[in-house]
Amino acid sequence: LVLTRSYQLSDAHHQANYKVDPDNFYLWRHSRKRLEAEVIRDNLLAVGGILDTTMYGPGTLDSSMRRRSIYFKVKRSQLVPFLRVFDWPDALSSLGARPTTTVSPQALVFMNNPQVYACAEGLADAVRPRLEESFPAAVHEVYLRAYGRVPSEQDLQDGTRYLEDHADQTGQALVDYCLVLLSTNEFVYIP
Repeated sequence: LVLTRSYQLSDAHHQANYKVDPDNFYLWRHSRKRLEAEVIRDNLLAVGGILDTTMYGPGTLDSSMRRRSIYFKVKRSQLVPFLRVFDWPDALSSLGARPTTTVSPQALVFMNNPQVYACAEGLADAVRPRLEESFPAAVHEVYLRAYGRVPSEQDLQDGTRYLEDHADQTGQALVDYCLVLLSTNEFVYIP
């Protein structure tokens, strides 16, 4: 499967192909797919360095738990708010496929959720030694940890400029920068 031409296609938009096949029926491009709610949460915890990798044991209803999302106990009257916002399936009915919505509460969760903020702080703490070398080194490290890639030249310039502009409060600026990068589509979508 991974060796097929369709699997290896880019998600880049080409106007000529779009005119012929706007719905991508003939697979002229790769369609982006958002991660499932559990994977988004687990990835946040892992990148933030606060994922508890303890295996087995009972589930819990505590939404601040730092174990993988599969350890949440499902109780219909107390569903995990973070997961619900990202289309966690309802335990009452069966689904053939999960719906994927894009709604404003998803962005608000990334901006206001204490656990997401703790993940941004964890990422900033892991990158802080590189910040002492230089701002570009810190931006480079954040991109490697958050996205698994090196930043583009524009990404590097933007990140460096932001950290330089907030040099008087570098610690908080780095946390805020990490929070922004964790809140992007690149973090929650499969490229």
